[in-house]
Amino acid sequence: MRNYATLIITLCTTLAFSQKLEHFDVIQLTLNKTPDNIWHANTPRFLTSFNPQGYNNQPQFFSPNEIYLTVQFPSDTNQTDIYALNLITRTTTRVTATTTPEYSPTLMPGGRRFSAVRVEENGAQRLWSFPLDRADNGYPVFPALTNVGYHCWLRDTLAAVFLVGEGTAPHALGIVGIGKQQPTRVAFNIGRCLQTMPDGRLAYVHKATDQTWFLKAYDPRNGGSDILITMPTGSEDFAVLADGTFLAGQGAKLFYCDLSRQKIWQEIEDLRTYGIHNISRLALSADGKLAMVVQ
Repeated sequence: MRNYATLIITLCTTLAFSQKLEHFDVIQLTLNKTPDNIWHANTPRFLTSFNPQGYNNQPQFFSPNEIYLTVQFPSDTNQTDIYALNLITRTTTRVTATTTPEYSPTLMPGGRRFSAVRVEENGAQRLWSFPLDRADNGYPVFPALTNVGYHCWLRDTLAAVFLVGEGTAPHALGIVGIGKQQPTRVAFNIGRCLQTMPDGRLAYVHKATDQTWFLKAYDPRNGGSDILITMPTGSEDFAVLADGTFLAGQGAKLFYCDLSRQKIWQEIEDLRTYGIHNISRLALSADGKLAMVVQ
């Protein structure tokens, strides 16, 4: 199976050379749980008909009926922008319209601003904060950090950041606070997906070897990390449900793992029926909607 690990990690380099990014679509599914605690996904809905041949990636629910995502149209080979999709009216809004690429939109604690990685003119990848009401043009959250690939907010003043390795240095997981501004590196050779768990821990993937990738949980309260389960082969993207259940894709199949019951991945659906061959990023809404990046 193809390894997607470097797809967005090298986004800065790709865009710097003004190349068109690969085509991805985003679909929505509804998650349901049967009385015997088995998860099912159904009612697929195609969300990116506004850009059917372009790049559509990194969806995040900012509310049950609004998704922010990273978009590049086929006619634009210079950058990506952040778009908002209204799932009720089926309308799209261009949120950023700058001369530099932005990606990885994430709702910030408090719900009034969102953060995104901006690839600046000099190639620096900084994490920026933008207002949802467009009241200002945004500002860098951690000005000294110039190699941010992805991020996740642990609380309003603390973030987990994927630090892109320079030269032969591996990619690292950093924990950084608004006040201190300097990251503490707590893991290396990590995957791109960072998600908070219901108990406050951070879930991430540690690529121990080329073949063995562990799903781990980092506890910001004591600095410890625990192995939860081995990821499906070739999969580094996952999502966490409110009850702590994990979802992950492998090829066209969607899996779940309820660690409170047993440490195995169980198949939910095979999406080849819908013409899907590869599942990558996953995003969940508070009311059980699942958005997936697919090819």
